[in-house]
Amino acid sequence: MSKVVMSLPKGMVKNSVIGGCVALAAYVVLQLLCALLIHKELLGEDVLYPMVCVAAAAASFLGCGYSVLTRQEGAILTVSAVTAVFLLLTLAVALLANRSVAVENGLVGVGLSMAAGGLLAALVGANLPRQSRRTKTAPHRKSARRR
Repeated sequence: MSKVVMSLPKGMVKNSVIGGCVALAAYVVLQLLCALLIHKELLGEDVLYPMVCVAAAAASFLGCGYSVLTRQEGAILTVSAVTAVFLLLTLAVALLANRSVAVENGLVGVGLSMAAGGLLAALVGANLPRQSRRTKTAPHRKSARRR
C-alpha cells in the first residue's frame, strides 16, 4: 500500500469513497433535473453550462457535507479527498461516454465548482458544534466512608 494511503486517518479512505459516490449520485440526479427543465422548455439551452456548474457545486457540497458530518476531525483533508474522488469518478464516466475529455468543453469551470462546493461544506462543517465524545466507562459511584 502506498505511504499516502497508510498515513491517512483510520476510515478516511472509505469515508471519502462513500462521499464521492454520494456526490456523483446527487450530480446525476441534478443533471437529470436540468435536462428535464430544458426539455420542458422552462429554461433555454443558453443556461446549460451555468446549470452544470451549479449542479457540480451542489453535489460536491452534499458529498463533502456527508463526509464532514461523519468525521469529527480533519474537515479540509476530508473535503479534499472527497472532491478528488468525485472529480475522478466524473472524469471516468466522461471518458467512458465520450472517449475524450477536453478542457475547452468547460472542465475547468466544473472542477472549480466542485472545489467551491467542497470548500463551502468544509466551512459549514468547521462551524458546527462538536459533540463531546465520552468514553464508555462505568459511572463513578459515591461511596460513604465508614469510620
